Amino acid sequence: MMKKAFSILIKAALIVIGVLGIVFTIQSAGFMGGKYLPLYFTVQSNITIILISAVFLINELVRKKFVNQFWYILKYIFTVAITITFLVFFTMLAPMMGADYLLSFNNFSLHAIVPILALIDFFVFDRDIDLTYPKSLFGLAMPLYYVIFYFCGVPLGVEYAAGSTAPYFFLDFGSIGWFFEKGTAGTAIWILILLVAMSLLCLLFAKCMKLRQKTKRA
Repeated sequence: MMKKAFSILIKAALIVIGVLGIVFTIQSAGFMGGKYLPLYFTVQSNITIILISAVFLINELVRKKFVNQFWYILKYIFTVAITITFLVFFTMLAPMMGADYLLSFNNFSLHAIVPILALIDFFVFDRDIDLTYPKSLFGLAMPLYYVIFYFCGVPLGVEYAAGSTAPYFFLDFGSIGWFFEKGTAGTAIWILILLVAMSLLCLLFAKCMKLRQKTKRA
């Protein structure tokens, strides 16, 4: 009973904090603010983890459970995406941000609290997932989708906050080039580096879940 109550609490907290973070960000004029909000991977990954958490919360509250392996894998994909949001922001983007944004609820909710709650929820309560090493690479689905999403917007002239033509510096091929032609790693190099790093992250998820499942059987 306590485990179910904790599961409901974690999911509900994730949903409420995530929704509030998005609402506050919409109302802000800073990073990702206003009309630009839906264009960012951060926001898309938060929206998807909120929605899948709502599905799993409903599953907890009803008598007849409906969650199967399809839902578990979908939740895994979105959990990897929100983890990438956390890691990329705090390792690559945070140093470029001002103190006002870094210390704001907007930042902590979408880049830290929601990802941490999602990780707790996944590894504590989703041990029934069949996550083999090959299946773990499904975790690349959202990052790959986002690259396609971004490049589809380029010929349409899509703009991001402050008139930028790219949401993140490593996708701004106009400024950094594709390879090394501008004296720094270009967009193609960054995509390759991030793809390798994210693949390793997916394999780490699978390894950690296998260890968790062994603990459960023991």
